[in-house]
Amino acid sequence: MALPAAGQPISFSQINVELGDGATDTIDLKTASTTLGEGNAPYGMDELAGLSGTTAPGFSAFAATGGDGEIVITWTITNSPDSIALNVSDASNMSSPSELSTVNDGTHTQSGLNPSTQKFYQMSATNDGGTTNSSIITGTSNGTTWGTIADFDLHLVSGGSGETLQSDEKSLTLANFNGNTDVTVEQPNNSSPPPALEVKIGNSSGTYNLVNSYTETPGTINPASTYFMRFKLTQQGTKTNAAEDCTISFTNNSVTRTFEINAEITSGLGRCIHELMLVDTPMGQKSIYDLNIGDLVNSYNYELDTMESVPIKEIIQPTHENLYKVNRLILTEDHPIFDINGKLLSISPELSKERYGLEAHKLEVGHKLKTLNNEELIVNQIRKYNGVHKTYTIITQNDNFYVDGILVHSET
Repeated sequence: MALPAAGQPISFSQINVELGDGATDTIDLKTASTTLGEGNAPYGMDELAGLSGTTAPGFSAFAATGGDGEIVITWTITNSPDSIALNVSDASNMSSPSELSTVNDGTHTQSGLNPSTQKFYQMSATNDGGTTNSSIITGTSNGTTWGTIADFDLHLVSGGSGETLQSDEKSLTLANFNGNTDVTVEQPNNSSPPPALEVKIGNSSGTYNLVNSYTETPGTINPASTYFMRFKLTQQGTKTNAAEDCTISFTNNSVTRTFEINAEITSGLGRCIHELMLVDTPMGQKSIYDLNIGDLVNSYNYELDTMESVPIKEIIQPTHENLYKVNRLILTEDHPIFDINGKLLSISPELSKERYGLEAHKLEVGHKLKTLNNEELIVNQIRKYNGVHKTYTIITQNDNFYVDGILVHSET
């Protein structure tokens, strides 16, 4: 410990002990003075008052690093401090500081911070050689950060009225959120009335619990580390809509992520299957209303000459009145199906050519159709199916799928 302060008696033994010598060793006041840091004459006892043989602490390292909701402060102190104090302030001049730690373990984490919070830190360290204050440093917790999401298209080819097209599921990550998230969906405006672009949103895949039904105005929703969403484009009447980019915006803690959906509705699609026709899947036959994008359906790969299960890329569900019944299959007049040799057949091959560029032969009674189990199926009737009906088509990578055991074309 330091020698007694001025005005208090100092003994030779105290000086020797401070120097690290024996209490009764011979002493030279000049040597003692210079050793203790007093280099000026007259090298008397009074000049030794309060001096110490211990070097005051020093800071060889002092840093603050931002993390998610926290700032980590680290330090290294030289010359063995007897005590330390780590203080924090919101001000760069360390006004109104608060004590964070008095434990000299080299690190301290200040947690529970909002994103992008800045703090200022200063330390003091004390031993017999005195007290040393560090420089003032600053640290900032990590800010709110959105992940990436690609722009995509919603292009509906319509052959009826009020048709819809749904996207596959999209996801967007959010780190270090603060408060709720605001979501906006810019609406298409290239027709009158324009189509509706809607979204539903959840915080886990396939579960849209934050916005549980399609809406144009999702508004403010709860925060989540990952948002899962699907979009739907709905035609108004029979109106088409020239392609246009619609901006989708997610904002949390004043940080915004935007992406574009190119929305378009064109006319011409007539090729569809009646809604009551069941789709063949690896899990058996299913209603179109029980299927979603990404679900597996049975399809035929003509390159490999084999039946296989492939994911649904798109589901289109228009309304039509130009339907026919071929045996048990109900479909539009321009929807091609496959014969047993892989040749395309259509009730109206000229429309299949005009609308879709597909070369099809005239479907007639007596044709043998391509079936799921290669069972012989001969066309024995083709008749008009009157009325306006809901229909569907499924887009797959093979441009075909099985309906009620019959292979039908799917490309739009």
